[in-house]
Amino acid sequence: MENVQQEPINTRTDVIGNKKVVPYVGTYQHPLMTDLFGKFFKKIRKMSSVDKINQIYTNTFNKKPNPDLKPTKMLDLVLYEQEFGKKIRDTKEKVKKGYKFPSKLKRFMKRSTKDKELILILYLTQRGDLIPMLIPIWSGNMVIIKSKPYEVDPRAFYMFGKTRCMIFKEIDRRPVSNLDYDEIKARGDSTHSDEFLIKASMRAFVGGVKKPINKKMIFIIGAIVLGAIIFFMSQGS
Repeated sequence: MENVQQEPINTRTDVIGNKKVVPYVGTYQHPLMTDLFGKFFKKIRKMSSVDKINQIYTNTFNKKPNPDLKPTKMLDLVLYEQEFGKKIRDTKEKVKKGYKFPSKLKRFMKRSTKDKELILILYLTQRGDLIPMLIPIWSGNMVIIKSKPYEVDPRAFYMFGKTRCMIFKEIDRRPVSNLDYDEIKARGDSTHSDEFLIKASMRAFVGGVKKPINKKMIFIIGAIVLGAIIFFMSQGS
């Protein structure tokens, strides 16, 4: 079978010296790759810094930024998304799937709802184990775990549905709770500031359309107030 050479796609000729030369521009089977980087470089050179930030934001969130967002805030949100976005989404997805409680823990929960003198304890050992146990409360303010007394504080009760629960660390006789908030805040480990930043970032990300001021309503209210002032002044005279 005769081997027919494929003609170039482009038959343009260039003149080099006194010779006409047909530059290689590829064939139909093997087209020449275009200068992707060159086109990209020309494109970004024409963009302003604000345009680049808008493009980065759009590529990150698959939506155009709110017109009220400043470039600095957009960069903050992009960095926040890169650092925490995937972690947050994956966590929410796994939480949706739910968690199947061990049968032993289910039995404890069922028994504790019937016997009010028993309480469900989650015990954190020094070895790194979490041991659920159902034990009685003594004298209204004490439980005995592995022959050691621990303090019962109703403010440290947590609820598993209808089941009362307390959490103890093996090394601490006081229960795990949120009662030491001031101490945590003082050493800089409070998560409240993180929550505030996250909510602020989300508000900035979602944005919001400001409702236009109803000038007619303002005029009516002003007229009522002015009328009331005139009325009281005339009554006083």
